[in-house]
Amino acid sequence: MGRSEVRAEHTQVIEGHPRLQLDILITAPGRAPVVIESEVMPASNVEQEAKDRLGLTESVDGREIEAAIALRYPEDVRKARNLRKYLSKANFSYCVFTEESKGSVSRFPESGWLDGTVEDVADTVRLTSVPQRAVNEAADTLEQGIERAAKHLDEVNETRPGITAAIARRLGMLNVPQTRRMACAIIANAMVFHERFAGVHEQVQPLRQVCGVGVASPVERTLEAWDGILRINYWSIFAIARDVLWQMDSRTGAWVLSVLRDTALTVNATGVDNAHDLTGRIFQRLIADRKYLATFYTLPASAALLARLAVAKLNGVDWSDLESVRRLRVADFACGTGALLSAVYEQIAARHERAGGDPAALHKVMMEEVMYGCDVMPSAVHITGSTLAGMESSVGFENSRLYTFAYGRQSDGGVRIGSLELLQSSAAPSLFNTSNPAMRTDRIGEETAAYVIAEIPDEGYDMVIMNPPFTRNVTREGETADAVAAAFAAFGATEEDQRLMTKRMQTLKKGTCYH
Repeated sequence: MGRSEVRAEHTQVIEGHPRLQLDILITAPGRAPVVIESEVMPASNVEQEAKDRLGLTESVDGREIEAAIALRYPEDVRKARNLRKYLSKANFSYCVFTEESKGSVSRFPESGWLDGTVEDVADTVRLTSVPQRAVNEAADTLEQGIERAAKHLDEVNETRPGITAAIARRLGMLNVPQTRRMACAIIANAMVFHERFAGVHEQVQPLRQVCGVGVASPVERTLEAWDGILRINYWSIFAIARDVLWQMDSRTGAWVLSVLRDTALTVNATGVDNAHDLTGRIFQRLIADRKYLATFYTLPASAALLARLAVAKLNGVDWSDLESVRRLRVADFACGTGALLSAVYEQIAARHERAGGDPAALHKVMMEEVMYGCDVMPSAVHITGSTLAGMESSVGFENSRLYTFAYGRQSDGGVRIGSLELLQSSAAPSLFNTSNPAMRTDRIGEETAAYVIAEIPDEGYDMVIMNPPFTRNVTREGETADAVAAAFAAFGATEEDQRLMTKRMQTLKKGTCYH
């Protein structure tokens, strides 16, 4: 947890309880405060003391304590001559208490204790410091704003379908309500970041000056502002958002911007940052093609667990050395909203920081060289890029390794099947790489080429971490009941398309480890 503040055995830190002394209070910007109450074994009172801290309000920032850790020291800690050295190697037992709602407290684990090192406890603090109530509140606000804006686009579709059809083409999707929700989610996400960057970069004006009440030509002003941000960088966040907005006429765009501006300002006021995968949660609430694409959301807790186990198996990495970390290659070839990639990023960054590294200096390396992500949905790749970029939103970077792989019928009459194209090649055509300025022209909304070649070398990765689609061609029930090949029935694929995609898969898997 970078830039965190740790206070031990302080008073005057809890509102209304000036004499209350907490063992350890950990705070950080954009995070909920976490308390650690500790005792030497048998530590008979430590659980109750930890539970008693829940619901108290930290005095500096006025944030409520949502999580408390009860920690038990080994009994022989009393004999340690060098306490720092002893604690760095000791094993602790601990449990976590969280307040789900007023008066409702949960314990993890439900019984017994976790065992781990001081690094394990630090990881637990980072995971439990996510301000769940604020995240839920922000997610609800964001969803409501997106739905309201998308409803307006649905009405526009009835009278001027050319606008919504152009948006759908830009996203590589069908002109259906789901696509319009995705378009609004992408613009909302960009506006949330825009407002944050206004406090980081002097040349970025806040939203109220760009598209606020009374601003003439808000669409043109917003497009100009996003061009300015793209000159700084942040292509993975703003390129598609700018292209989507470019397709709207001035009246439609102004209405959508008005709704989503107020939404973005409300979200930012909660103090929740994008590192908490806020946009990914919204994406999964809005997506309607789950049955065909099998794009079920990877929960943050599941992603954190898997990433923790996987990163622990990376051998030979000097976590203190930026060049050693630079040589790592991590990939998710069905990245969705980037939950797994962002969880791995957090684990690598935490290890680098604990070894004395600088998380800000690491960010450019992670974005440009270490992390690879692929998906068949441009909107998903946009959100993955946003989530990863939000880890250090004040640090710019150039080309990222995030790609939208072609899927379904192509302009040449053939078909493509996403990341499975890599079965027979170390390179595959990717639809416009939204994080690469070299692939764009100076004219908004166009690319210099329809495809970018994504280099994905065989045996070139230290870790591949995935929650891939699990739809099978033989599965035909519910929404897939009429599908010829359920695994390839997304995006309105015709029966002939599904047959051709199945045939291509059969061809590509020959002589490979595909199962």
